[in-house]
Amino acid sequence: MYEIRCPNCGWTSEMAQEAIAQAVTEADRIQATHHIEHCPRCQWVIRVAVDTLRQELGAEAVSFAPSAPTVMPEPAPKAAAKKPAARKPARKAPAKKKVTKKAAAKKKVVSKKAPARKAAKAAAKKKTVARKASARRSARKK
Repeated sequence: MYEIRCPNCGWTSEMAQEAIAQAVTEADRIQATHHIEHCPRCQWVIRVAVDTLRQELGAEAVSFAPSAPTVMPEPAPKAAAKKPAARKPARKAPAKKKVTKKAAAKKKVVSKKAPARKAAKAAAKKKTVARKASARRSARKK
């Protein structure tokens, strides 16, 4: 029995010897380093190292696992010689286009409203100065 603890909710669950043997054989088949379990309470993914499962399984259950993963045999080299590939004809150069100069684009003249803005700023400045002066006068009278 191997005890697994969920890092998310703290729930503990146990894996039976058959489940451990099945996990190790599956990991050997796909050459994985970790076995994936899901927490029964919150469905969080828990990664369990296959090496620790092998240690837990012990020497007696290792006999269930195949000794080496199956490898596909390599195909025999072909004895027949291939004919050289036919050469493709040279690519034609694209036709040159005549270069024509285009007239430069003209920008539209937009009248700026800067003087009106400057006048508004100057008026606002005068108001703040006037307010400050009136505040000084009222302070002197008190």
